[in-house]
Amino acid sequence: MANASDGDAEQWQAQVEGMLQAHFTQPNGPSKPGADYKIWLKRGDERWQIFVRVFLAPDLTEAARHDNNYQAGTVIGYVFDRLGQGWNPAEGRLPDLTILNPDP
Repeated sequence: MANASDGDAEQWQAQVEGMLQAHFTQPNGPSKPGADYKIWLKRGDERWQIFVRVFLAPDLTEAARHDNNYQAGTVIGYVFDRLGQGWNPAEGRLPDLTILNPDP
């Protein structure tokens, strides 16, 4: 389980529970391959289950395409970044995420 602080006394904890790969219908074109990550969030007595839709950048390396740990870590980092910016799970779904190549 990963932890992050959003400025409150208690930290958020997050854990990837699962991931479903699929093709997702797009409003302006053909469907696109991606994944929905199921994330559990916890802070004190608060518990949330959220889903984060992920697409892979077209130029993503083959190594990164097959690295589930890299992708899951990127999703958790994204969730913590949004929590740090003031987003709360009660506000609803996060915008979709595109996973880019790792920094060299």
